[in-house]
Amino acid sequence: MPQHGPAPETTTQMRAALIGERLDVRGLGRADLDLADPVVIEPVPGGLLFAFRWGAIVSLGLTPEQERSFVASLDGRITGRLQRLVIETAMLAAGAEQDGIDQNGIIRLRDLAPSRLALVADALAKSAALSHQEAQLSETLDRMEPSIAALRDRGRLALASGGLLRSIGAAISARNRSVTRVQAEDKPDILWDHPGLDRLHLRLVEEFELRERAAALDRKLTLVGETVQTLLSLVEARRSLGLELAITALIAIEVATTIYGLF
Repeated sequence: MPQHGPAPETTTQMRAALIGERLDVRGLGRADLDLADPVVIEPVPGGLLFAFRWGAIVSLGLTPEQERSFVASLDGRITGRLQRLVIETAMLAAGAEQDGIDQNGIIRLRDLAPSRLALVADALAKSAALSHQEAQLSETLDRMEPSIAALRDRGRLALASGGLLRSIGAAISARNRSVTRVQAEDKPDILWDHPGLDRLHLRLVEEFELRERAAALDRKLTLVGETVQTLLSLVEARRSLGLELAITALIAIEVATTIYGLF
């Protein structure tokens, strides 16, 4: 008699995509669900999609083609569309005795209720947003490096300040965007209605290192701010010196002209 082992476990991939800076979700959500953030959408039978006002979507049970088709349908709703989507994925499995994450990183849930899925979607989307902000700040610091290196090696800024000013502009822009960035360490609103999911939330925060990454991002932002202030002060000092030299030269020319006229 053939021996049958346990049936292979079924896992489902959840996929988060940061698509822009803002997303207008009005009129998109399912009327039978009371979730406001994220908004729950059923773009295809058997598929779910969670949409966040701050520019992220999280899909479950959608093929890549279906997801791309849905994103294309959002034209006119996306502000600050990204040229390249920032993607994060996670594997889910239902039927666990209690919610948690195993040693392989699989998120095990008691069931696939919208409230549980929305909580996982929130953590995954915030992880994607943090990845985007981390990449932006690293790029900004890289652009500022030539000016910093010139100051370190030669003790002065390069004569051409165009690149420096562009770097400063990029740094200021990144810092301004960060003021309204996703507060990754904040509890999602869904926990007010489902306090029993707080343990799962804490486990997700730990798994995706949301608090640690947000703190590291804040330190980088502080570094950018201090560096910008230093560079701006140096640029202003150099311009002031140039203005003083120009005024001195004009005065010298005026004095020389007056003396010449006396003879």
